[in-house]
Amino acid sequence: MHRTTLLAAALAALLAGATSFAMAQTQPPAPTANAGASAGQTTPRPHAGSMARTFHHPWRQGAGHGRSGVISDLRSLERLYMEAGRSKDLTAVYNDVLARSQDPRVRNYVYHRLARLQARPTNVDQAIATLRKSLDENLANAAKMRSEREQMRSKWQQQRQGTGTPATSTGPTS
Repeated sequence: MHRTTLLAAALAALLAGATSFAMAQTQPPAPTANAGASAGQTTPRPHAGSMARTFHHPWRQGAGHGRSGVISDLRSLERLYMEAGRSKDLTAVYNDVLARSQDPRVRNYVYHRLARLQARPTNVDQAIATLRKSLDENLANAAKMRSEREQMRSKWQQQRQGTGTPATSTGPTS
C-alpha cells in the first residue's frame, strides 16, 4: 500500500508539472488594435523609453550579490545624460563618485564606465590610464585581503597549538 501511495503522489506531481509547463508554453492572445479605441480609451503600452527598467530576480545573481543602489542610480543617470546629449558631464559625476565611495564594487564599476567614456571620442590613452589605475587598486585590495587571511590563519594555528591540540588533522588515526 505504501508503494502505491508513493506511485500515485509521483504521478500527480508529474501531471502537475507537465500541465504548468504546457500552460507556460501557450501564447496569450494578441490584443486587438481597436479594443480600447472604440471607448475613447488608450491601451496601456509596456515601458519602452528612457524610463524602461528590466526586472531583476534576486536569485539570478545569488544571495547578496545583486546590484547596489549606487550602481543602479549611476546607470539611470548615465542613460539620462546620454539621452540629453550631455555625456561630457558624466566624467565629473564618475570622478565625484570615486572621491566619495570606498565600496570596491562601485569603484570598479565606475572605473570601467569612466574608461569607456574616455575611450569614446579617441582618448584611448586616458582610458588605458584609468583602467591601469583600477587594476592597481584591485591588485592592492587583493594583496591586502590575502595578507589579512594569512594573519588570521597564523593566529588560528597559534591558538590551536597553544591549547595542546594539533594544528592539522588528517582524520582518525589508529
